[in-house]
Amino acid sequence: MGAFLRIILYVILIFYAFSLVIKLIFRRKMKKLQRQMERHAQNEAETYNNETKNPHIDPGIGEYTDYEEIQ
Repeated sequence: MGAFLRIILYVILIFYAFSLVIKLIFRRKMKKLQRQMERHAQNEAETYNNETKNPHIDPGIGEYTDYEEIQ
């Protein structure tokens, strides 16, 4: 009976240790992902700000003509 209880105790301890390790790994991955997302958002914001400050207008483009349907 003692061996059976010892096995169950080891299984429970291994389960808790495994869940603790998984939580730690998950937290690190999430922090890394969060930093990457923040960097990406900053780059997007900088790109957007640069595009709005210096809009590229092609001088070869003519005027806009609005066509109406004739029936």
